[in-house]
Amino acid sequence: YNSSGNTLLTGSWDHSVKVWDIEKSDCILTLNGARVVTSLGRCHNSDVVATGHPDCTVRLWDMRTGMNASNSKQSSTQVSDSILKPSHKSWVSAVEWSPTDPYVLASTSHDGTVKMWDIRSSLPLHTIRAQPKGQKGLCLAYGEGAIYSGGSDCIVRKFAC
Repeated sequence: YNSSGNTLLTGSWDHSVKVWDIEKSDCILTLNGARVVTSLGRCHNSDVVATGHPDCTVRLWDMRTGMNASNSKQSSTQVSDSILKPSHKSWVSAVEWSPTDPYVLASTSHDGTVKMWDIRSSLPLHTIRAQPKGQKGLCLAYGEGAIYSGGSDCIVRKFAC
């Protein structure tokens, strides 16, 4: 999670995102949300974490303060959906930050789409039908000038970005 390499982020079925001190094996921060966390990713040059959820949403967290980026309330409150509006039609299975732009995030879902987001807006910039109808989007990875999407059909597809 951090540049020193001594912390780790986890997302859980108990609706929480936790930051762990690896050396001490202690949880140093718990952020409680309203839904199961099915995926997470930290922006490479900021302390913003994106999480994916079965309720078709992507949520953002500001880890510097232990606050939800969408409503700036303490971590004990539920997550607000006010930053990235529900756009997927099914379970969000992966989120991945752009390696070059700290405002760009990609998400994929069991609806078979990949959505590109600018986190300064609440709506996706682009939606790509990444998997054939009936197939699930499972994972994402950025490559040089492209994003790769893997799905339940066991095929990895490349899309220019």
